[in-house]
Amino acid sequence: MFISSISYSQKFPSDIWHEGMLITNNGDTVKGNLKYDFELQSIQLDDGNTLKAFNVNNLFFFEIYDETIRDYRQFYSLLYEVGYNYNVPVLFEMMIEGKLSLMLRERIVAETTQSYFPSYYAYGIMPSFSNNYGYVNKVKYDYFFLTQDGKIHRFKGKKKDLYSLMQDKYDEIKKYVSDNRINLKKMSDLARIVNYYNRI
Repeated sequence: MFISSISYSQKFPSDIWHEGMLITNNGDTVKGNLKYDFELQSIQLDDGNTLKAFNVNNLFFFEIYDETIRDYRQFYSLLYEVGYNYNVPVLFEMMIEGKLSLMLRERIVAETTQSYFPSYYAYGIMPSFSNNYGYVNKVKYDYFFLTQDGKIHRFKGKKKDLYSLMQDKYDEIKKYVSDNRINLKKMSDLARIVNYYNRI
């Protein structure tokens, strides 16, 4: 029995060149077309004359206009504790900036599938398809909170961790989560609760 396999080309935001700008650790601003790689934590920038490479060690910030979601996205290189008193620069996307900031890191994962179905970005507009007995690449997100003391906390989806970070408004947050049936695994709901916390 012969089973044919169909391959569908997929374009993820990290595969595409985006118009944008970058600020180095030295404070220099460079404009051009950018392409980022979360896995390698690197950025390529084409300024029209030369192709330049940057990484988390020599950049502070970059911004792109992402055509796939028709909006601007902002990224920072921030020190993140990976061991006891051991910090390394890591690339984060800033989703919400405030007294409690919501950040994320994206990664592309391959998932097996047994039927045709569309897989959508959390942003909402780019479908990808897979055939029977094949696999589909999806964008997954890891979430992080940046507190006012400069510490970065990885969020694993547990309510108790969220309430701990928002303990000064514990009662209001718990009620909001319950009343609005907040699903902490959904990016949109997580953004709602962070925006609400920053307002009250």
